[in-house]
Amino acid sequence: MNIKSILLSVALLLSFGNTLYAGLPEKVAPVKNIIVMIPDGTSLSTISLARWYQRYLNKEAKHLNMDPLISGTVVTFSSDAPIGDSAPTTSCYMTGMPSQTGFVATYPEATDHDLIPVDPKRAFQPMATILEAGKWLLNKRSGLVVTCEFTHATPADCAAHSYRRSRRDWIAPQMVHLPVDVMLGGGTAFITPKLAQALKEQNITYIEKDLSAMRAFEGEKLWALFSDYALPYDLDRNPQKVPSLAEMTQKALSLLDRNNKEGFFLMVEGSKVDWAAHANDPVGMATEMLAFDKAVKVALDFAQKDKNTAIIILSDHGNSGMSIGLQRLKKYDKASEKELFGHLTSIQKTAEGMAQLLNQTQREQAQELFEQYAQISLNQEDLEALFHCKSYKNSPIPLEERKGISTEKGLYSQDLSSVICAIYKKYLPFGFTTHGHTGEEVLLASYHPENHRPTGMVLNTEINEYLCRLWGLENRLPQLTDEAYAPHSKVFANYTTSIKGESNKIPQYLEVKLTKKKKLRIYPFTPNMEVGTDKEFQQGTAKKFRAPNNAIWVDKTETFYLNNRILQIISAR
Repeated sequence: MNIKSILLSVALLLSFGNTLYAGLPEKVAPVKNIIVMIPDGTSLSTISLARWYQRYLNKEAKHLNMDPLISGTVVTFSSDAPIGDSAPTTSCYMTGMPSQTGFVATYPEATDHDLIPVDPKRAFQPMATILEAGKWLLNKRSGLVVTCEFTHATPADCAAHSYRRSRRDWIAPQMVHLPVDVMLGGGTAFITPKLAQALKEQNITYIEKDLSAMRAFEGEKLWALFSDYALPYDLDRNPQKVPSLAEMTQKALSLLDRNNKEGFFLMVEGSKVDWAAHANDPVGMATEMLAFDKAVKVALDFAQKDKNTAIIILSDHGNSGMSIGLQRLKKYDKASEKELFGHLTSIQKTAEGMAQLLNQTQREQAQELFEQYAQISLNQEDLEALFHCKSYKNSPIPLEERKGISTEKGLYSQDLSSVICAIYKKYLPFGFTTHGHTGEEVLLASYHPENHRPTGMVLNTEINEYLCRLWGLENRLPQLTDEAYAPHSKVFANYTTSIKGESNKIPQYLEVKLTKKKKLRIYPFTPNMEVGTDKEFQQGTAKKFRAPNNAIWVDKTETFYLNNRILQIISAR
């Protein structure tokens, strides 16, 4: 190699700066707004499937909207495992600390096989998120847009804390009382009358299953939920009743940006890519990914026009081990585009959507439905699998006689959509290794108005570092955690405290004896506090206060984690 070539190589290396090794740019210019977009449970193969699906239907559409933004990959992991669950992996993006399966923005327990240093003394402590930091320190607005219920792991990771992602009764009040300013998606089942009233008291409009009302809303703070639980898959939804992810993203951006000088944090999740992958439903996987990609275009159009917005697009983990091609596909390298993707693109219902149709239609029409919506002629084996499914309402076999078990061929199941997925897979050239999560790297795409983007291979912890740098919050989240979520035993070290309520249930309140007569009551999963005597509490005349953030009850440690300035706030008033 001559001297000119050596100098050129050195110059190229230097031009990369720190991005060559760390994955993060040496300089990150601050921005007003951050948009994080998560296609949940999306492996690289799922993105390839969606791209080919789109290209087969439109020969000119060779690229996804996210393609020009692709900048690298992300290694995701839990604190103690290379294969992550949505709760700890998104938690890491939001807090900077990987956690454990089921943990929502909560510090993990130490184990004998941790992948990172874990402080046992912090186990189960809530961890401050970038969304919370934006609200508390920078007066940023907050928004979440999802196709699952709002209490699900990924949205909860942004705005709530729990070591059990299944405790929706712990998570829902936290998100309401934080509050999240704009929440669009599913989950009306978790909005109790008390929580609806709390939204109203915070001047947040709550709309339930009313698309026209969402479209007409012209305020700034809105919760609009369109299903009891998750929304239908994009391929199955009624567009007159349920908005697309792209439309909800557009609405959220318009509301968050309205009369807003300080900026906002928005997380958009393509929630059900993950669900389709768990089900091994390639129809749902491809179409949900394309629905997410349309939302990417909405966000990118906004950011390019705004010129003060950064976008990070990344999954939280892989799922299903899906492959384009499988062992039984002979002469795979000779298979045409039509052989690989023609049948897939002709299917008009996901397995979940087909299951709903079958349960709403007479048994005699089952064959006709499959031919009409899936271009599949059911054979005797397929029909037997359907009839033995315990959730198929129109089966001719009495319920007690149905096998409802998995066979070697994977066709019998208690769940109708699972049976339909198995039938789909029989006729499609795609393979799956699991119904669970997988540990490969996930795709990273990004946009920054000055092109200060993470590139190459990036760790999940570095994603949070990048987000913090966008808002000048470097190394601030651990400090904020200790300020906002201090153990009550530390905050009230010089006072007598007691936790009131029935065992094995959410406590009624934490009571602190301030003086001989005066007591402080702190209510779980809210910022609400009251100070008064026993008589004042009985009469309902105790003085009400609001802490700077929610108090989080954790039964594992029998501790309320709360703002360490509570005593100062009370004494100042």
